[in-house]
Amino acid sequence: MGNKRELLARLGPSTVKFDTGRGGIADLTNQDIAGALGMVPGGLGRELLEALWWPESSMRRIQQLRQAVIALVAPEYIRQQQALSVARTEFGIAKASMGWAGGAVTNTQRVEHRRAEAKLEAVRALCWPNNTMEQLGSLAAAVIGEMASAGCCDACDGRRVQPAADGTGAVQCEGCSGSGVAPLSGRKRAIAIGADQSAYRRFWQPVYEWMLERMRDAESEAAEAFGRALSRAA
Repeated sequence: MGNKRELLARLGPSTVKFDTGRGGIADLTNQDIAGALGMVPGGLGRELLEALWWPESSMRRIQQLRQAVIALVAPEYIRQQQALSVARTEFGIAKASMGWAGGAVTNTQRVEHRRAEAKLEAVRALCWPNNTMEQLGSLAAAVIGEMASAGCCDACDGRRVQPAADGTGAVQCEGCSGSGVAPLSGRKRAIAIGADQSAYRRFWQPVYEWMLERMRDAESEAAEAFGRALSRAA
């Protein structure tokens, strides 16, 4: 039946009657399709499935999609900020302990100060920009746009794997990181979120790619659930 996601388009407005015989393949009525969609667990994956393949529904469910994206991103952003706060506190303690009350600075204190400082810098480097949540709408729109428009990866032709260099089997495709689709360039992603290319690479690439990977996985899981429900209905 090809990409079963495409059947969701039949639920939108149309002047063509789709729920008649379809030339030898198992007949599925619009009611069957809607029922199969109803069997997909709620959450981010289902919202993305509708947003990408049933635009009429996604326009009505924009609030649910927004809440699902926030529910994905906010916990990770909060985790990062908490880790950064702890690292800053530890560094502050180490700094304050050096030469406490006019005493001599010990080698142990110097070591602890360097360790805490290095940890703070490492944690800071892994944190997303402070205004991530404020920019989440633009980020989400760009990620969903990439999901909707991306074609098959040229390196693996959408198979997600490629022959291993040593000829012993298959490995994850390096060109698409196993997604099966061609990634957009950093320049195009920067334009999509309203940033210049250097700002994208320096600040936004980690959060963008984190969101893209998890949103693709969620949509894929929802599509698999939809496909299983359709098979039972056929």
